[in-house]
Amino acid sequence: RLEQYGRNELPEKIEPKWLLFLKQFWAPMPIMIWIAIIIEIGIQNFIDMGILLAIQFLNASISFYESNKAGNAIAALKNSLKPTATCK
Repeated sequence: RLEQYGRNELPEKIEPKWLLFLKQFWAPMPIMIWIAIIIEIGIQNFIDMGILLAIQFLNASISFYESNKAGNAIAALKNSLKPTATCK
């Protein structure tokens, strides 16, 4: 039966780290910051634009770090819990 159907497991979808980092720029708050950056470019206020860009990248970096740390904790927990069952 194992050879015919395989293991009773759900497939894991693992995304590359760079894609997880890029996803940090696509959420409601980062989109509002991108809009503010575009407005600052439009009014040629480049100092504020630079500050907003720095905030955007700092926010994405911190979010990526926290998400990565949480994912590593879940993976470690999953590896430590090996469910087994005996069938009669």
